[in-house]
Amino acid sequence: MHWVIQQSIFKPGNYQLLVNALDTLGISYTPVAIPNGTFDMAPDVNPAGKVYVCGAIKLARIARDKGWVPGSFLNENFKFDIWLAQLGSRLLNHDIESGTLADVRSGHLAKFFIRPAEDNKAFDGMVMDSDTLADWRRDPAKAHLQKIDVVVSPVKAIYREYRLFIVNREVVTGSVYRIGGRAEISPDVEDDVLDYARSVIDTWTPAQSFVMDVGLTEEGLKVIEFNNINSSGFYAINVPKYVDAIQTHYG
Repeated sequence: MHWVIQQSIFKPGNYQLLVNALDTLGISYTPVAIPNGTFDMAPDVNPAGKVYVCGAIKLARIARDKGWVPGSFLNENFKFDIWLAQLGSRLLNHDIESGTLADVRSGHLAKFFIRPAEDNKAFDGMVMDSDTLADWRRDPAKAHLQKIDVVVSPVKAIYREYRLFIVNREVVTGSVYRIGGRAEISPDVEDDVLDYARSVIDTWTPAQSFVMDVGLTEEGLKVIEFNNINSSGFYAINVPKYVDAIQTHYG
């Protein structure tokens, strides 16, 4: 199976980890660019046989248009309202307000967590206050965000945060990426976190392969969010294990 990698969406370190794993495993790949404002891939490659892509929404669309299989796992399930309907209180931010950025209700909260309702990377989820949101609403540079659907929820205390890569509905590798609100990465993921992730997988999954972020909170383990596996950052995961699992199951 041939891999097509969009260079610009990965931090240099992550990009190097990926190509090193592909080189070590002897897997063919092509780095590509997609100029801003276009859906043109450069170079415009057309590999024979199966193709897997690593890139953002534009590359997922190109993969779909070219009929690449497996291409990208991005689909309509990467939306917060669907996660909420499927998981309920197992989702960290189940107590949400929803609406567009221009009109979502937030004034009842001194601070709140806000993120796009879809996994569209319009902006990163973050803690914000009402004054900052008002600034965003007035900022001409953010006019394109005003009609984006967002969710707002009370700020929760999260003691540890984990990223888990799930391939063919099995956890293949994971990483701690934040402890006590501070960026801190480690490949050491506790067994109870892995067991919790498997229990979620047994309940519902947004795709056959995906990324799940899990948080340890005062109420126990909760799902923070799901992410498209084709475009997620690695932190301290075992990248060769991820690459080998994708190649084994779909190549």
